[in-house]
Amino acid sequence: MDQLHGRENYPRQIGAHKHGKWVGVCGGIASDTQAVPLLIGLGVDELSVSVPTLPAIKAQVRERSLSDCQSLAQHALTLETAAEVRNASPVR
Repeated sequence: MDQLHGRENYPRQIGAHKHGKWVGVCGGIASDTQAVPLLIGLGVDELSVSVPTLPAIKAQVRERSLSDCQSLAQHALTLETAAEVRNASPVR
């Protein structure tokens, strides 16, 4: 499954929160400005990003409301392909 699609990970994140656990993402996907709204909407608590992408990631977090990110994530979960998910992301 493509890492932007998220459908596979969504239930685990919900389960983690139900058990008082935080969900963190690191690496390339956490530093991908297109993925950040989806990750936030899926319930990710912490992003570990590369230093060069930090300003852009902070801007993404500041510019979007949690409810908008959650709506985007819910919509993305209904899509069939990674390409559709990428096209649904407000960041290109």
